[in-house]
Amino acid sequence: MKIPVENIVELTVEHQFLQAYPILNQLHTDLTLEEYLELLNDMRKEGQQLFALYHDTSIVALAGISWHEDLYNERYVFVQDLVTDVNHRPSGLGYRLLSYIHNWAKEQGAEYISLES
Repeated sequence: MKIPVENIVELTVEHQFLQAYPILNQLHTDLTLEEYLELLNDMRKEGQQLFALYHDTSIVALAGISWHEDLYNERYVFVQDLVTDVNHRPSGLGYRLLSYIHNWAKEQGAEYISLES
């Protein structure tokens, strides 16, 4: 049995966003591809980021994040969306992606991360 190679990356180009849509659509079932691409474009202009956990060349989990700052919390990352492909639940992939985001955010100067589900 082949063990898949896992890799977590920030999605930055259109073909990656297109590949991510079927997974994100499992969470946002009413979101059309056209709406997704339009919203994603606007969100990226506001500094929001999308990270994916790949098994080999397939996306199996996604996390959408944004940076925030305020006097109480200082600088932190908010995770808006965290979704694992229905065919890969429950396998700990969401936990691995969230752990990666947590460590990455700390390295980037975040005081903490916040997740709403």
